[in-house]
Amino acid sequence: MQSEDSVATSKISLFGGFRIEKETVGPLWLTGKRGPAIIAYLARCPGMAVTRERLADLLWGDSDSEHSRNSLRQTLSVLRRDLLRAGVDIIHSRRELIGLKPEAVRVDVAEFESGLSARSAQDLEEALAHYTGPFLDGLYLGSSAFDDWAASERDRLLGRAFESFEKLARLVDAEVGLALADRVLAMEPTREASYRLKMELLAACGQRDRAIRTYEACRSMLKKEFGVEAGSETRALWQSLLAAADTATNPQSTNSAAVSQRPGRPSISVADFVNLTGKKGDDFFAKGLVQDITTALSEVADYVVVSAPPPVEKNGAAADTIQGKLRARYVLSGSVQRSGNGLRVNIQLVDAAGGHNVWAQKFDGRSENALEFQDRIAQAVVLAVILDLQLTNWKVRDKSPPGPPEVRRLVNEALMKYFEMTRDSLLVGIELAEKAFSIGPDNARAKRTLSILISMGVAFGALPREQGQIERALKLAEAAVRAVPDDEIARCILSFALESSGRIDEAIAECRHAISLNPSYPSGHGDISMLFALRGQVGEAVREANEAIRLGTHDVIDFWRHHGLAVALFAGGDDQRALEAARKVVRTKPGFVRGALYWAAAACATGNNEEASRAVHHCLSQLPHLNLGNVCPGFVPRYVKDHHHSRFLEMLSRAGLPSS
Repeated sequence: MQSEDSVATSKISLFGGFRIEKETVGPLWLTGKRGPAIIAYLARCPGMAVTRERLADLLWGDSDSEHSRNSLRQTLSVLRRDLLRAGVDIIHSRRELIGLKPEAVRVDVAEFESGLSARSAQDLEEALAHYTGPFLDGLYLGSSAFDDWAASERDRLLGRAFESFEKLARLVDAEVGLALADRVLAMEPTREASYRLKMELLAACGQRDRAIRTYEACRSMLKKEFGVEAGSETRALWQSLLAAADTATNPQSTNSAAVSQRPGRPSISVADFVNLTGKKGDDFFAKGLVQDITTALSEVADYVVVSAPPPVEKNGAAADTIQGKLRARYVLSGSVQRSGNGLRVNIQLVDAAGGHNVWAQKFDGRSENALEFQDRIAQAVVLAVILDLQLTNWKVRDKSPPGPPEVRRLVNEALMKYFEMTRDSLLVGIELAEKAFSIGPDNARAKRTLSILISMGVAFGALPREQGQIERALKLAEAAVRAVPDDEIARCILSFALESSGRIDEAIAECRHAISLNPSYPSGHGDISMLFALRGQVGEAVREANEAIRLGTHDVIDFWRHHGLAVALFAGGDDQRALEAARKVVRTKPGFVRGALYWAAAACATGNNEEASRAVHHCLSQLPHLNLGNVCPGFVPRYVKDHHHSRFLEMLSRAGLPSS
């Protein structure tokens, strides 16, 4: 029968260094570093157990199998002796498995991560209290496999801590939030997001001058450390602070800041639609349409829908009110006309700051189907607004004609499915784009949309990699470019189709053309980064990838730019950074098998064999027929240089990808 002491829970602390303590005794002292390393690794393994072979490779990877297994036996013997002297029984062994007894231990990292999903400030604060310093700080074995694993976990957990401290700072009052922002900046002085957070909180406290000075400090730091300018989101916040400062010094515009909004989230105001026919019944239709559009837009988390202004009176009495209250970035307005039972609705989206039209469209329907007509318009408006504002944020003006209303609707719906970026959504998007193309076979938008959906469907494994598919995507993209030669979107889509065909040099030329048309287009920089990486031009690839990430500001295809970074870093032999980039890709898009293959290769190259095996299993769970014979160029574009290609396949082989 076990004594009460032997079943007491032991607390394992991995943050701020390694510590183990028994509830009734206090801290325990263990011999050497490898005993603590074994406990730390087991504490982070699924089920808190792992094979003897994995532990031996992790801790004595430089020794042969016999010596490493012998060293493991000796270390486990000493570790068990140290624990049993203190009455602690937490290690179990079963054939080839070594593990911890989950019911006998508490681990600070597990409690930290499980608490980060908390929604209340108090619960989140309790979770963050576990983070007392870097993961396994000071525990270095000189074993590259273990040290690389610990470094990777250290970076990952630090990133989660940063994000959670920033989340907490927004949940508590501004003064406490400022202290948290300063704490994060002390931990990582080069984190731009933390400077932006501090600017937001200072502005909330009415300290705009300090907020502006914080921007200058951020800008100076980025220039000095990385040679880059502040990101667009940070600059937009700075510009809003300058505008607010100007308003504060101008008594005539004191009321113009009535609407407050979170930086980085575009605001839209839906104005009352004008009834041009004068019939009372059409007033109800117009008001119902405005309500439907407002509700639909409000459900899109990326946008802030602000209150609409009151209708303009004939004598202009409401003009001052509108000028004072309507401070949304974009204004959606429209009109309703009738001819017999026919209804025509004209809608336009205007950039309030610049005064120019972002998007406009007319809709025709019949009054006997008014509710169905309203639903159709609301859906079409939301799709168009999301897509056109995405282009606006990219500083792109779509130069290809939109075509008839039904083609425009189908293209927009197909693009929304494209941006979801899953195998299922891509197949649905292809079906919608095929319908648009069948209605408008000469429409350039329909052609380029179908092209990119086919190319991406092949990249995700949603479509088989057949020559006919690749050639069709290429022909569609070429036709779209011929129709509108100065369309940077079509140029990038053609570049992607050329890449899928293995024509790397031609693809680079198209990307360069796209960038010359619009230097601010993030997809141009992201796509050429991938192409440079495949050609082995690592420095150029990394530079272009970082520029794409900066310009894209965490949009829906940000994962693609990080994938380009992973491909480049792997080619350059910077395997640890390649692994970090690949992990980010897979976390964002688990269904993107290309990204998971680089995760496997980079994990193997850094000695993270178990992680590499897990990555290969992840790939095979989605594409069971994947093997070394069809992976490249079947699912992944081939590196131009043979030694890059051979090394990639070698790492995948070591990670466990089947040979055939």
